[in-house]
Amino acid sequence: MRKKYILKDELGFDFDLIAIHSSIEGFYLAYLLNRTLKGNFVRVTNDEVLTSLDFEFFKWEIKKEGINCSLISNKKTIRLKKSNSPLFFFEETKKVSLINSLKNVNYFIKINSGLEISNVFEKIKSLPQIILTYIIDNKKIKSKINLILD
Repeated sequence: MRKKYILKDELGFDFDLIAIHSSIEGFYLAYLLNRTLKGNFVRVTNDEVLTSLDFEFFKWEIKKEGINCSLISNKKTIRLKKSNSPLFFFEETKKVSLINSLKNVNYFIKINSGLEISNVFEKIKSLPQIILTYIIDNKKIKSKINLILD
């Protein structure tokens, strides 16, 4: 008799998520958030985060105060090398999203612990560089596993 394994889709993820729509670069958004929230978002190098697509990732962690927060880009452009003939070289690009159900979101702020989501949301909302921001209900996200970058 064969054994059947069932992968539960609902894992115990405990975090708050804020979506940010903005056309600014990730490093500038991290700078604005550091200034506004009096935070310390630092860019994490690709060696520290094991992602195949290398989305921008900034982390703010203070263990003494219990703060653990991340700024994650949702969009990435991948260059696919294609060559149809030996004379010409064609390069094709493809845009991918970390969370496919939220393709229009540019960045996510993932708050694991230490910060009150309503305070962070109100401060982000006051930035003129932010077009739109809102709090996302975790239960509506199908691919939560993509947000585990720690």
